Amino acid sequence: MKIHSILISLLLIQSLFAQGVEPEDWGLKSFQIKDAQLGDINYYVTEKGIEQDKPLLFLISGCRGLPIMLVVQCGEKSLKLGTVPPDQISCFSDQYHIALISKAGTPFCDKVKVDQINPLKNLEDYQPSAEYIQKCGMEWEVKASSKVIDSLCSTLPISNNKVIALGFSEGGHLAVKLAAENKKITHLVSVISNGLNQFYSSIINRRMDAAVGTITHQQAQQEIDKLFAVYKEIYRDPRNTEKWYYGHPYKRWGSFCTDIPLEHLINMEIPILMLGGSADRNSPILQSDYVMLEFLRLGKTNLTYHVFPGCDHWFNEMVTKDDKQEHVSRRQEAFKIISDWLSSN
Repeated sequence: MKIHSILISLLLIQSLFAQGVEPEDWGLKSFQIKDAQLGDINYYVTEKGIEQDKPLLFLISGCRGLPIMLVVQCGEKSLKLGTVPPDQISCFSDQYHIALISKAGTPFCDKVKVDQINPLKNLEDYQPSAEYIQKCGMEWEVKASSKVIDSLCSTLPISNNKVIALGFSEGGHLAVKLAAENKKITHLVSVISNGLNQFYSSIINRRMDAAVGTITHQQAQQEIDKLFAVYKEIYRDPRNTEKWYYGHPYKRWGSFCTDIPLEHLINMEIPILMLGGSADRNSPILQSDYVMLEFLRLGKTNLTYHVFPGCDHWFNEMVTKDDKQEHVSRRQEAFKIISDWLSSN
């Protein structure tokens, strides 16, 4: 889950959306909760129809300690990158109150100065705040999100008390944990996320690479043995914020990789929707397939599972047209499936 593999979809955002750098430019109203334990919790709610009776859709992203909007400056040139794709907000804002939070110690918008504009590298150039590093992981984000949901449920007109947790990628994992802890959540949507241990994704990919001949089985085993050695070190020191692995402090990995989504999912009775892509290497579909298998084994019927064949982590499908291969986005189809499912559940 290195930063460039999580956030490559931001290249789409910079070309399709001319978003401003303030919450109001996104149609959002800013709020803050001051908490003695968690510190400042900054969150945002769509202003459109805020007085109307609508369900609440709580949107959760991954994106490590990045701001929601990052302005990259290179001399007189600048580039704006949104780490929460605006189409996720605009697609649902008519029917729902959309709410989301900033990462710990992270402003809505921040700037980074670079020598050369290169979006993927520029995201890596951004240094998360010291506060974020100390609070990174599931604990702060789940507790902060839960407090925001509790507050919104007492202040917003929410129709039928319908509260949806919707998470993408790493945010899907967070959404599962949040739904397990906050019983105000009535519906759960986990998109292109994992169902088992996040560490397992890298192991799956090495095995699959060997199966298709990209690497030998011997090479795969050597790489997996190295992974196990790193994982062992992280599990021995799971709260360390000075040691880093693959773009994150050990604390972040120790938090996410001791929490298994499947263990929460099978204990839920609320409606659940899971979407994935069969060509996704960030969240290999084999993890989600196993979740579906467990629901079948247990006779549980509250999970709807939809897979996009051939699609990657961003719902892009590689197709051949006129003897040329090109990516075709299936994002809008994914959003429609989510919208239709929410309407019927």
